[in-house]
Amino acid sequence: MTVLCTLMAFVMVVAISSLTVDAIPHSHESYWDQQDDIDRDEFLELLSRLSRTVMNRPEMENSKRGLDLGLSRGFSGSQAAKHLMGLAAANYAGGPGRRRRSEQA
Repeated sequence: MTVLCTLMAFVMVVAISSLTVDAIPHSHESYWDQQDDIDRDEFLELLSRLSRTVMNRPEMENSKRGLDLGLSRGFSGSQAAKHLMGLAAANYAGGPGRRRRSEQA
């Protein structure tokens, strides 16, 4: 019985390994090509038009909905230090806040 099972398994392995299937040829058409996608001249024209729009409209500079590239009012280091000092003072037992009557006596 084991000889028959071993022989059958060997025949199956040989039959499966003898079948060769060629893969579909790989195509690069679905990849994004950075060189062909955006024309350099068009990109520079877009940037120049955007800068002219911002320069011609001074109210955009102080507007809430102006163009913000993340360079205007960020969270500075001194603000972070003040925040951490406030947290430390709030957690300190003798720090700011309302005093309990039991602590005042």
